[in-house]
Amino acid sequence: MTNLLVCGDSWTFGSEIRDPSLPEHIKDWDIDNNSYRIPKIWPTLLADKLGITVTNISYPAASNDRIVRLTESWIYENYINTGKATHNLRVIIGWTSPERKDFFYTDPLNEGMPNWTTIWPNQTGFDYIQPGMNDFFKNYVTFLWSEREAHNRYVHQVKSLENLCKAYKIELLMFQAFYDTGKGIHGADDSIELKDIKSEGYINDDKEKAILGKDHPGWHHHYSNELTKSMWESVDRNIFLKQSYFGFCKELGLDKTIIGQHPNEFAHIEWANYLEKHIKETLRW
Repeated sequence: MTNLLVCGDSWTFGSEIRDPSLPEHIKDWDIDNNSYRIPKIWPTLLADKLGITVTNISYPAASNDRIVRLTESWIYENYINTGKATHNLRVIIGWTSPERKDFFYTDPLNEGMPNWTTIWPNQTGFDYIQPGMNDFFKNYVTFLWSEREAHNRYVHQVKSLENLCKAYKIELLMFQAFYDTGKGIHGADDSIELKDIKSEGYINDDKEKAILGKDHPGWHHHYSNELTKSMWESVDRNIFLKQSYFGFCKELGLDKTIIGQHPNEFAHIEWANYLEKHIKETLRW
Protein backbone atom coordinates (compact mmCIF):
# COMPACT_ATOMS: atom_id res chain seq x y z
CA MET A 1 0.00 0.00 0.00
CA THR A 2 1.32 3.42 -0.92
CA ASN A 3 1.70 5.78 2.04
CA LEU A 4 1.76 9.57 1.99
CA LEU A 5 3.76 11.36 4.70
CA VAL A 6 2.85 15.02 5.19
CA CYS A 7 4.58 17.55 7.44
CA GLY A 8 4.12 21.28 7.89
CA ASP A 9 2.77 23.94 10.19
CA SER A 10 -0.77 25.08 11.02
CA TRP A 11 -1.72 25.46 7.34
CA THR A 12 -1.11 21.75 6.82
CA PHE A 13 -2.39 20.72 10.25
CA GLY A 14 -5.72 22.42 9.59
CA SER A 15 -5.86 25.07 12.28
CA GLU A 16 -9.22 26.78 12.77
CA ILE A 17 -11.07 23.88 11.15
CA ARG A 18 -13.17 23.33 14.25
CA ASP A 19 -16.46 21.66 15.06
CA PRO A 20 -18.79 24.57 15.94
CA SER A 21 -20.82 22.31 18.22
CA LEU A 22 -17.91 21.77 20.62
CA PRO A 23 -17.67 23.76 23.87
CA GLU A 24 -15.54 26.91 23.59
CA HIS A 25 -12.78 25.55 25.84
CA ILE A 26 -11.99 22.78 23.31
CA LYS A 27 -9.47 24.15 20.81
CA ASP A 28 -9.10 23.21 17.17
CA TRP A 29 -5.91 21.26 17.93
CA ASP A 30 -7.52 19.23 20.74
CA ILE A 31 -8.00 15.51 20.18
CA ASP A 32 -11.76 15.96 20.65
CA ASN A 33 -11.82 17.95 17.41
CA ASN A 34 -9.89 15.37 15.37
CA SER A 35 -12.94 13.56 14.03
CA TYR A 36 -14.22 16.85 12.61
CA ARG A 37 -10.93 18.43 11.46
CA ILE A 38 -8.97 15.54 9.95
CA PRO A 39 -11.47 14.50 7.21
CA LYS A 40 -11.73 18.14 6.04
CA ILE A 41 -8.06 19.08 5.59
CA TRP A 42 -6.12 18.84 2.34
CA PRO A 43 -3.75 15.95 3.32
CA THR A 44 -6.73 13.68 4.00
CA LEU A 45 -8.66 14.90 0.97
CA LEU A 46 -5.64 14.45 -1.31
CA ALA A 47 -4.86 10.95 -0.01
CA ASP A 48 -8.49 9.97 -0.64
CA LYS A 49 -8.24 11.27 -4.21
CA LEU A 50 -5.02 9.34 -4.82
CA GLY A 51 -6.30 6.20 -3.12
CA ILE A 52 -3.42 6.01 -0.63
CA THR A 53 -2.98 6.15 3.15
CA VAL A 54 -1.74 9.31 4.85
CA THR A 55 0.31 10.10 7.95
CA ASN A 56 0.15 13.78 8.87
CA ILE A 57 2.78 14.84 11.43
CA SER A 58 2.17 18.58 11.04
CA TYR A 59 1.54 20.84 14.03
CA PRO A 60 0.61 24.51 14.56
CA ALA A 61 3.48 27.01 14.89
CA ALA A 62 6.03 24.43 13.73
CA SER A 63 9.34 25.76 12.43
CA ASN A 64 11.22 24.47 9.41
CA ASP A 65 13.73 23.11 11.93
CA ARG A 66 10.96 20.96 13.38
CA ILE A 67 9.61 19.99 9.97
CA VAL A 68 13.01 18.66 8.85
CA ARG A 69 13.72 17.00 12.20
CA LEU A 70 10.38 15.18 12.32
CA THR A 71 10.25 14.26 8.63
CA GLU A 72 13.74 12.82 8.43
CA SER A 73 13.36 11.00 11.77
CA TRP A 74 10.05 9.48 10.63
CA ILE A 75 11.56 8.29 7.34
CA TYR A 76 14.55 6.73 9.10
CA GLU A 77 12.44 5.12 11.82
CA ASN A 78 9.76 3.69 9.55
CA TYR A 79 11.72 2.90 6.37
CA ILE A 80 15.49 3.30 6.21
CA ASN A 81 16.43 1.78 9.57
CA THR A 82 14.02 -1.12 9.09
CA GLY A 83 15.11 -1.87 5.54
CA LYS A 84 11.58 -1.30 4.28
CA ALA A 85 11.40 -0.46 0.58
CA THR A 86 10.68 3.21 -0.12
CA HIS A 87 9.22 2.91 -3.61
CA ASN A 88 5.69 3.22 -2.23
CA LEU A 89 6.44 6.24 -0.01
CA ARG A 90 5.33 9.75 -0.99
CA VAL A 91 6.29 12.88 0.98
CA ILE A 92 4.71 16.35 0.84
CA ILE A 93 6.19 19.24 2.80
CA GLY A 94 4.44 22.53 3.52
CA TRP A 95 7.34 24.78 4.50
CA THR A 96 6.69 27.59 6.95
CA SER A 97 8.28 30.98 7.64
CA PRO A 98 12.11 30.74 7.51
CA GLU A 99 12.35 33.12 10.50
CA ARG A 100 11.09 30.50 12.93
CA LYS A 101 13.96 28.78 14.67
CA ASP A 102 14.21 25.98 17.24
CA PHE A 103 16.38 25.92 20.33
CA PHE A 104 16.67 23.11 22.83
CA TYR A 105 15.57 24.68 26.09
CA THR A 106 16.83 23.36 29.41
CA ASP A 107 15.62 24.86 32.68
CA PRO A 108 18.28 24.24 35.37
CA LEU A 109 15.58 24.56 38.05
CA ASN A 110 13.23 22.01 36.51
CA GLU A 111 14.83 19.01 34.83
CA GLY A 112 11.46 17.79 33.61
CA MET A 113 11.06 20.64 31.13
CA PRO A 114 13.90 20.23 28.57
CA ASN A 115 12.48 20.28 25.07
CA TRP A 116 12.63 21.98 21.70
CA THR A 117 11.25 25.52 21.74
CA THR A 118 10.37 27.49 18.62
CA ILE A 119 10.89 31.23 18.47
CA TRP A 120 9.55 33.51 15.76
CA PRO A 121 11.45 36.84 15.61
CA ASN A 122 8.65 38.84 13.97
CA GLN A 123 5.93 37.79 16.39
CA THR A 124 4.33 40.26 18.78
CA GLY A 125 2.73 39.73 22.16
CA PHE A 126 4.97 36.77 22.96
CA ASP A 127 4.90 35.22 26.40
CA TYR A 128 6.78 31.93 26.75
CA ILE A 129 5.80 29.38 29.35
CA GLN A 130 9.44 28.44 29.98
CA PRO A 131 11.25 30.58 32.57
CA GLY A 132 13.88 32.76 30.97
CA MET A 133 12.68 32.40 27.37
CA ASN A 134 11.24 35.91 27.16
CA ASP A 135 14.61 37.46 28.02
CA PHE A 136 16.36 35.14 25.58
CA PHE A 137 13.88 36.05 22.85
CA LYS A 138 14.59 39.77 23.30
CA ASN A 139 18.36 39.20 23.18
CA TYR A 140 18.10 36.92 20.14
CA VAL A 141 16.04 39.40 18.14
CA THR A 142 18.30 42.30 19.16
CA PHE A 143 21.71 40.73 18.60
CA LEU A 144 21.45 37.48 16.63
CA TRP A 145 18.43 37.61 14.30
CA SER A 146 19.39 37.97 10.63
CA GLU A 147 17.31 37.56 7.49
CA ARG A 148 20.48 36.35 5.77
CA GLU A 149 20.86 33.51 8.28
CA ALA A 150 17.19 32.56 8.08
CA HIS A 151 17.13 32.36 4.28
CA ASN A 152 20.43 30.49 4.10
CA ARG A 153 19.23 27.97 6.69
CA TYR A 154 15.94 27.56 4.84
CA VAL A 155 17.62 26.76 1.52
CA HIS A 156 19.89 24.21 3.21
CA GLN A 157 16.80 22.59 4.79
CA VAL A 158 15.05 22.33 1.44
CA LYS A 159 18.13 20.82 -0.22
CA SER A 160 18.73 18.44 2.69
CA LEU A 161 15.28 16.94 2.38
CA GLU A 162 15.39 16.91 -1.42
CA ASN A 163 18.72 15.08 -1.40
CA LEU A 164 17.58 12.53 1.19
CA CYS A 165 14.51 11.67 -0.86
CA LYS A 166 16.51 11.44 -4.07
CA ALA A 167 19.07 9.16 -2.41
CA TYR A 168 16.35 6.73 -1.28
CA LYS A 169 14.13 7.18 -4.36
CA ILE A 170 11.28 8.71 -2.35
CA GLU A 171 8.75 10.76 -4.31
CA LEU A 172 8.69 14.32 -2.95
CA LEU A 173 6.57 17.45 -3.36
CA MET A 174 7.17 20.74 -1.51
CA PHE A 175 5.51 24.15 -1.31
CA GLN A 176 5.54 27.29 0.78
CA ALA A 177 2.52 27.59 3.05
CA PHE A 178 2.01 31.25 3.91
CA TYR A 179 5.43 32.90 3.70
CA ASP A 180 4.73 35.08 0.69
CA THR A 181 7.83 37.28 0.52
CA GLY A 182 11.17 36.95 -1.25
CA LYS A 183 11.30 36.60 -5.01
CA GLY A 184 14.39 34.47 -4.50
CA ILE A 185 12.21 32.00 -2.59
CA HIS A 186 9.17 31.47 -4.76
CA GLY A 187 8.51 34.34 -7.12
CA ALA A 188 6.81 36.90 -4.91
CA ASP A 189 7.19 40.45 -6.21
CA ASP A 190 9.30 42.31 -3.65
CA SER A 191 12.87 43.45 -3.07
CA ILE A 192 14.23 40.45 -1.18
CA GLU A 193 16.53 38.20 -3.17
CA LEU A 194 18.69 35.24 -2.26
CA LYS A 195 22.38 35.93 -2.82
CA ASP A 196 25.65 34.04 -2.96
CA ILE A 197 28.02 35.57 -0.42
CA LYS A 198 31.71 34.74 -0.71
CA SER A 199 34.26 35.61 1.93
CA GLU A 200 37.18 36.76 -0.20
CA GLY A 201 40.55 37.49 1.34
CA TYR A 202 40.16 35.61 4.58
CA ILE A 203 43.43 33.71 4.97
CA ASN A 204 43.32 30.36 6.75
CA ASP A 205 45.68 29.94 9.68
CA ASP A 206 49.02 28.21 9.05
CA LYS A 207 47.98 24.95 10.71
CA GLU A 208 44.88 24.62 8.51
CA LYS A 209 46.85 25.63 5.41
CA ALA A 210 49.40 22.91 6.15
CA ILE A 211 46.63 20.32 6.34
CA LEU A 212 44.97 21.49 3.12
CA GLY A 213 48.08 22.02 1.03
CA LYS A 214 48.70 25.03 -1.18
CA ASP A 215 47.02 23.45 -4.21
CA HIS A 216 43.72 23.14 -2.36
CA PRO A 217 41.12 25.82 -3.26
CA GLY A 218 40.76 26.60 0.43
CA TRP A 219 44.44 27.61 0.72
CA HIS A 220 43.70 31.32 0.43
CA HIS A 221 40.12 31.62 1.63
CA HIS A 222 38.18 30.47 4.65
CA TYR A 223 35.26 28.10 4.12
CA SER A 224 32.56 30.64 4.90
CA ASN A 225 31.04 30.92 1.45
CA GLU A 226 27.23 30.93 1.36
CA LEU A 227 25.98 29.77 -2.02
CA THR A 228 22.37 30.40 -1.10
CA LYS A 229 21.25 31.59 -4.53
CA SER A 230 23.10 28.84 -6.41
CA MET A 231 21.75 26.16 -4.09
CA TRP A 232 18.21 27.47 -4.40
CA GLU A 233 18.42 27.52 -8.20
CA SER A 234 19.42 23.84 -8.10
CA VAL A 235 16.13 22.81 -6.44
CA ASP A 236 14.01 20.66 -8.76
CA ARG A 237 11.21 22.99 -9.86
CA ASN A 238 8.88 20.10 -10.53
CA ILE A 239 8.92 19.12 -6.87
CA PHE A 240 8.87 22.65 -5.37
CA LEU A 241 5.75 24.52 -6.36
CA LYS A 242 6.19 28.15 -7.36
CA GLN A 243 2.67 28.75 -6.08
CA SER A 244 2.39 29.19 -2.33
CA TYR A 245 -0.71 28.03 -0.48
CA PHE A 246 -1.35 31.61 0.62
CA GLY A 247 -0.83 32.90 -2.92
CA PHE A 248 -3.33 30.30 -4.11
CA CYS A 249 -5.84 31.51 -1.53
CA LYS A 250 -5.30 35.12 -2.63
CA GLU A 251 -6.07 34.21 -6.22
CA LEU A 252 -9.33 32.58 -5.16
CA GLY A 253 -10.13 35.54 -2.90
CA LEU A 254 -9.17 35.80 0.75
CA ASP A 255 -12.78 36.46 1.71
CA LYS A 256 -13.64 33.03 0.29
CA THR A 257 -10.66 31.06 1.55
CA ILE A 258 -9.42 32.35 4.91
CA ILE A 259 -11.00 31.99 8.33
CA GLY A 260 -9.12 33.91 11.00
CA GLN A 261 -5.52 33.41 9.87
CA HIS A 262 -5.83 30.05 8.15
CA PRO A 263 -7.44 28.34 5.14
CA ASN A 264 -11.09 27.40 5.56
CA GLU A 265 -12.69 24.13 4.46
CA PHE A 266 -13.25 25.43 0.92
CA ALA A 267 -9.55 26.36 0.61
CA HIS A 268 -8.49 22.89 1.79
CA ILE A 269 -10.69 21.30 -0.87
CA GLU A 270 -9.34 23.53 -3.64
CA TRP A 271 -5.70 23.09 -2.56
CA ALA A 272 -6.13 19.31 -2.57
CA ASN A 273 -7.49 19.57 -6.13
CA TYR A 274 -4.54 21.77 -7.13
CA LEU A 275 -1.98 19.35 -5.70
CA GLU A 276 -3.72 16.34 -7.26
CA LYS A 277 -3.52 17.97 -10.69
CA HIS A 278 0.21 18.69 -10.32
CA ILE A 279 0.92 15.20 -9.01
CA LYS A 280 -0.92 13.46 -11.83
CA GLU A 281 0.11 15.71 -14.72
CA THR A 282 3.70 16.64 -13.76
CA LEU A 283 5.03 14.19 -11.18
CA ARG A 284 3.01 11.22 -12.44
CA TRP A 285 2.95 9.42 -9.12
